[in-house]
Amino acid sequence: MAESTQEGIAATRDNAIQSRYLTDPDEVAQIFKVLRDQRAELQLRFDQQAQPYRAKVLDLKAGSVLIEDIHPRDGMRLLREGKPFALAARIDGLYVHAVQNRAHKSDSERNVPFFHMALPRNMLCQQRRRATRFRLPLRVAANGASVTLIPAAKDGKNLAGSIIDISAGGCRAEFSGHRFRPIHDDDPLDGCTLSVPNLLELRAKAAIRHSNFDTRRHVLTCGIEFTEMDVTDRRRLEQFVQSLARISQPV
Repeated sequence: MAESTQEGIAATRDNAIQSRYLTDPDEVAQIFKVLRDQRAELQLRFDQQAQPYRAKVLDLKAGSVLIEDIHPRDGMRLLREGKPFALAARIDGLYVHAVQNRAHKSDSERNVPFFHMALPRNMLCQQRRRATRFRLPLRVAANGASVTLIPAAKDGKNLAGSIIDISAGGCRAEFSGHRFRPIHDDDPLDGCTLSVPNLLELRAKAAIRHSNFDTRRHVLTCGIEFTEMDVTDRRRLEQFVQSLARISQPV
């Protein structure tokens, strides 16, 4: 736990789940990534408005949260006017709440509007869950579903592997045929590309969150987080994962 958040630990506990107030921007960003990956519904309450509004997290970019799918639709007017609002969300045991938020920019992608808001400086949080992962069906994996890691070093070599399972926030992949470990968790990446023939092609900023190298099989298994990608690619990935959810069991 970051030192900046330890002072904000709340006094109440519920089923041994600790509530705390997050002030570290990286921790706050991680919470919004969970909400993004799970397509969790945000509840927005504007000052002097009795009616609650609904929204979803589209992505995070440069210290801002992108929110979309605003309902009722007149909430978009309030966001464009910069009206202050509180936000809250619940999903799978995760609860967050933050006040005094404002949209500082409106934008659109293919005529679909979304809004930029700054990361909250203080957020109440209870428990964080990771995105549900789905294993690729055999017929999909057999066509060559792959991920390629692109090292940040100019003299580094791209590393191509096979996708094992995938979520809206990342994937797990195997990299075979290496006598020695080809990459480590702390090695910087320029990004990665994903290719599922005829189904999904995208590029993202990425980070290796965990890995294991089997010296007997000469196989590296990595958990890869997609830290940033274009709005269009984000929506393609979400649609792909939703399609897997209809035909595959969670990992």
